Amino acid sequence: MSTDTNRTVIRALIRKDLQIMKIPAICYWLGGIGSILLAIFFGDAAGTIAFILFISVLFGSGVHAAMQTVTEERREQNLPFIMSLPITIADYTVAKMTANLSLVGTIWLTLSAASFIIFIGDVMPNGTIPFMCIILLAVFLAYIVILTTTMVFKGLAPAIIAVVAANLGSQAYVWWVADLHGVRSTVNSLDIVWNATYFSVLGIQLAAIIGLIGLTFYAQSRKTEFL
Repeated sequence: MSTDTNRTVIRALIRKDLQIMKIPAICYWLGGIGSILLAIFFGDAAGTIAFILFISVLFGSGVHAAMQTVTEERREQNLPFIMSLPITIADYTVAKMTANLSLVGTIWLTLSAASFIIFIGDVMPNGTIPFMCIILLAVFLAYIVILTTTMVFKGLAPAIIAVVAANLGSQAYVWWVADLHGVRSTVNSLDIVWNATYFSVLGIQLAAIIGLIGLTFYAQSRKTEFL
């Protein structure tokens, strides 16, 4: 089996997933922009609602991508055909992870950048910026939990459990972080204050994201039966 053939199939699988999610991704991105515009035109009156809508759009885009490109593909029995192509389990994993991370990552990065411009200053004090970074990264971590679970475990049930656990867990986690002294004492400040608490929490979240992705590739490589 040639390396060139593998790469060609991997690229084809990535394009397929991106094509499937193209319209939904645009809709989620527009939904995020809509929540930002809501905050711009209505300010404090709709700031909280706009922020909740914004976070929901980010979380929803990740759930939709993972369920559509991984879980739904298995449910529709498309996986046997895909694995009959000249690719390995590792190739399949690379294709799925690349398509998902590039798609959701683009939505997450662009909307996150826009959120700092709009929500900070007018809707929230500048001291919220470090905590906002934690919230946004927590949303991405929740998506990674869902994606990696759907990749490793078969069936709809594990995917649904992952979605519920990631949703409820991330909410509880954010509330817990908000009550940490290093966060609680600075979050309402008019100035941006970075301290050890913020750096530690962000570092742990980044390590968790990288670790989960690494564990997914390892778990996939250990499988002897894939279908």
